[in-house]
Parts: sequence; C-alpha cells; structure tokens
Amino acid sequence: MANTIPVSTDAVPEAPKSFIDKVGPALAIGLTAIAAVFGSMSAGQLQYAMFYKSQAAQDQAKSTNQWTLAGFKRDRALIREGDAVGLRAQSGYAVTTFPPDNLPLIAVKKNDPTPEETRKKLEAAQTQAYSWLVKKDGPPATFPPEITDEHIKALRQALEERRPEAELLALAAKIDIAAINKAIDDAEEKTTVTDKEWDPTLKAAAELATYFNDKKADSKENRIARQAAGFELDERRYRIESRLNQGVGFLYDIRVKVSSATSDKYRKKSELLGYAMLVAQVGAVAASLALARKKAGGLWLIAAVIGFIALGFGGYALAPAALLAF
Repeated sequence: MANTIPVSTDAVPEAPKSFIDKVGPALAIGLTAIAAVFGSMSAGQLQYAMFYKSQAAQDQAKSTNQWTLAGFKRDRALIREGDAVGLRAQSGYAVTTFPPDNLPLIAVKKNDPTPEETRKKLEAAQTQAYSWLVKKDGPPATFPPEITDEHIKALRQALEERRPEAELLALAAKIDIAAINKAIDDAEEKTTVTDKEWDPTLKAAAELATYFNDKKADSKENRIARQAAGFELDERRYRIESRLNQGVGFLYDIRVKVSSATSDKYRKKSELLGYAMLVAQVGAVAASLALARKKAGGLWLIAAVIGFIALGFGGYALAPAALLAF
C-alpha cells in the first residue's frame, strides 16, 4: 500500500495586505526624505537671506559715500560763496571784464592728431566759460533723472518723511530690484556725463579767472573781480553737483531697504521650511511607530495628516515671494 502524506485541513490562506500595509513603509521613508529635503532648502533660503543682508550693508556704505560727498560739496559751495563776497568787497564791487586782447592763448599740443578740431573745441569752451563767468548763466541747472516707478517714488517720500522702519520695509517689498538697479545706474551715468560735459568749460573758466599778463594793462580791481567771478562759478557748480550726489544717495538708501526687505522674505521662507522639516520628522516617527505595531490605524492616520501639514508648510514657503503674506 502506497504511503500518503496527510493533508491538514486546518491551513488558512494568507490574508491580502491592506492599503495601509502596502503604503505604510513607503510613507515612513517618504516623510524622512521630505524632512531631509526641507532641511536642505531651509539652509539654502537662509544663505539667500544672508546674501541680501550683506548687499544692504554694501549699499549703506555707498549711500554714506554719496551723502558725505554731497555734504562736502555743499560746504565747499559755502566757502566759495564767502570768498567771492570778500573779493567783491576788495574790488570795490567793480564790474568784471575780460578784454579780448587780454585772454589766455589757445594752446594745442604738438602731437595732437587733429589740431584744428581740438582748437575749435577749446575756443568753444573758452567762449562758454566767458558766458558762465560774466552772464552767470552756467553751469545749467541739472537734476537727477526723474523717477518713474511709483513704488520707488513712494518709498523715497517715506524716507524724506522719516516714517517707521516697518512701514519703509513694507513699501520696499513692493519694489522690483531690477527697477531700483536701473534707477541707480541712470543716476550714476547722469553724474558721469555731467562731469565730462562741464570739464572743458570749467577748466577754461579757471584759466580765465586767474589769468594775468603783466604786458597788458589791467586794473587790480578787475583782476580781483575776475577771481571773485571764478569763485562764484565754483559755488554754483558745487551746489548743483551736491544735488546730484544727494539724488544718488537717496537711491542707494532705497536699495538698502529693498535688500533688507528681500532678506527678510528669504529668512521667513527659511523659517517656514524649518517648521516643515520638523513636522515631517514627527510624521516619520509616527509612521515608524506604526510599523512596529500590528494594529496601528490611528498612528497611520496621524502620520498621514502630519505629512500633509509638512507639505503645506513647504508649499507655502516655496511660493513666489510676491504672493506671500510676509
């Protein structure tokens, strides 16, 4: 008789795995990975915040330079004004004259490649210098470029009115950093172009005001009056240049606030991502505890809810800065 293996009728087939059993381990691993990603992103946002804070410090130094230069030029203007008043009194308030036969000669360098063109430019500069000295119609009134961006104009007005820092930063947060960069570039260029345009005339004016030829008859009073006219021209020039430097200084002050506001946005993004990382870590712990127990439906639910909360924090932090409430 053949041997037969008895078959147990008590064997129970393995029950199919539930949805939680299938996704539970993945949830624990996923929350751990999300926590690591959010932690790294939080550190990155903090680096951005530090960069813009350092940019604000650099802009503050540039602003200080412009305001210092503006103050120096205003001080020079006052000194020149006082010198001119004294010289006018010494000349007996004589009328300033520059006789055509007693003017400095136009000198062109021998190695000049275009001597005739250079001579014409020097003659034009001397003619304009004469007009600035005698008619006092120069240098022409010059102002910083007009600000067209409404947000920049609003922040400048707030700076002039010395409003609270929180209000200034709120206004600065609305300014596009590209717009303020362009405004600064335009103002700097206006200052540079003005210096280049005025330089030949100012040099010719200084030469006219101090020129003396002992072979030509000229009264002492007129020579003093010439110097006084030169100082008066300097006084007008320094006041105009001071105004240009003030305009650039204001723009750098505005960019200080813009950089500070941008830094605050990135710092708060970093803070929210840090919270998201902590929440995700808590969820990963809850999921791990659920894996250690046979029946932990409540823990799985807690882990899932915590995961959604972490994603909510992270999603809000990663939204564009213009859409955020802070």
